[in-house]
Amino acid sequence: MKFLFPVFASLALFMSQGFTQLKNNAVISTTPTVAETQTLSVDVPVITSTPETIVNSVPPLPTEIVADVVFTVNIQQTPAYAFGNPAGCAAIDSPDITSDQMLANVQSALGDTYTLAERRQLYIWNGPLGTYMDVTQDPYVYEFTFNSFQHPLTYRADPVVTTFLNNGFVVWLRSYGGNFRLTAVPMVAGVFNSAWAEYVTAYWQADGKPNDEYIYPVVKKLPCHWVIDAGYVSNENVAEMFEFDWNLPDYLNAGRQYLASTCAEANRISQEKIGYWDASSMCGPLAWTIMRDANGFPYRIGSWSANAGAFTGANPRWNGQPWGTFDPDTFTLMHTDSSMPGYDFEKYGNLYPGDLIYSYATLYVTPGYFDHIFLVAGIDESNTRLSISNMVRNAPYADCSIEEISLYTPGDREHGVINYEWNGFNFGQTGTTGFDVFRWNWITYHVNAQPIQYTIRWGDTLETVAFDWKISPESIAKANQLTMDTQLIPGQIITLPAPLSSQIT
Repeated sequence: MKFLFPVFASLALFMSQGFTQLKNNAVISTTPTVAETQTLSVDVPVITSTPETIVNSVPPLPTEIVADVVFTVNIQQTPAYAFGNPAGCAAIDSPDITSDQMLANVQSALGDTYTLAERRQLYIWNGPLGTYMDVTQDPYVYEFTFNSFQHPLTYRADPVVTTFLNNGFVVWLRSYGGNFRLTAVPMVAGVFNSAWAEYVTAYWQADGKPNDEYIYPVVKKLPCHWVIDAGYVSNENVAEMFEFDWNLPDYLNAGRQYLASTCAEANRISQEKIGYWDASSMCGPLAWTIMRDANGFPYRIGSWSANAGAFTGANPRWNGQPWGTFDPDTFTLMHTDSSMPGYDFEKYGNLYPGDLIYSYATLYVTPGYFDHIFLVAGIDESNTRLSISNMVRNAPYADCSIEEISLYTPGDREHGVINYEWNGFNFGQTGTTGFDVFRWNWITYHVNAQPIQYTIRWGDTLETVAFDWKISPESIAKANQLTMDTQLIPGQIITLPAPLSSQIT
């Protein structure tokens, strides 16, 4: 069979030219020897596997081979992460890093802002085991008191929680023993065999939670890529956990499932679907629930994400709620003492989907007057601002409902709930002593339809920035000449391109 040698030598030379870029990375698992038939197994680190690619990806044959050769090419898929690597993720260079070293890295990143040693607790609760534990010598858990993060200021925990996550911990906020606590479990070898294993596995599950009654529920945050590579969470789980839909929230459709024509039905919906006891005073919890269903809250730690309680018993005049629950960097607030009925929104600034209105009645409780929260849910073809809200009737008989209502139409200061229904005898009166308008910054960005500068925060990816500003991650990458797998840097300033104003107006 030696007459085949020139053929195979030529073939080897031809294929080697197409393999120039890949041959240094190829792993040859079997070194062939002269024989009738040989199998050369090559692992090729490429994504595509078309015939042309395979032919051009095979390394040259050893010159001493003079026999037929059968090629087995094993295509190695390059890891494709569900999301970008969060800004500020630590590079874990050694798998032997200790939990104490990881904690030291967290302290270094926090600087003088917080001294962890002064806050550390050495006797803490283990929920799954149902007991307190002395963790002085336990390398698998740390707990610190952060009472400044209690409701409604839990949003202040976001930078600290993100710093722990970036350095290889899962983080749970817990409230017990008179303190608000940050429980950090390091993702190190042996943790899955420790008493704190459930705190790691539950974190990386959609809606997962350890068997611990003291957990204070807040939004979870993305892992660093090395956490996926090390096997603490799968790429599939991450994709299921985080839904970064950058499209504008559809509040109207999210709210229509709660419509009720009678008070009995409204009370059933309030109690069973929203978790609030009385449909006649459910305006805040209803607005919160619609916002949650529409995926309309920002990608940040905050007590507002725990439940509708943030919008229950709210009154900005008395307790600053619900506005005080949210990170001030995410919204703007406008207050006026002008009466809401007859207010010229067209002149002073129209409302848009996602806006929240808190309307004030009288300073003290007066029969027939109501404070109320409206969520602007949509705009119809007539430019009328729509909401889905509970309506409370006083006369000719007491009744309530949950309705899709017209708030007002620009230029018309007489019709609509804001101008008429809520301000007649039948439905009581509201907004008579002023109102607030709470507006997410992304709404202002879309209304203005102009590019803006954004400073990257710890834990940001192109996907999370896109979600918070309701613009495609691809458009952000293009505007800044980035690739989709670019890791952003904390403090980096990027440009958010002008959105299409027609999307919101």
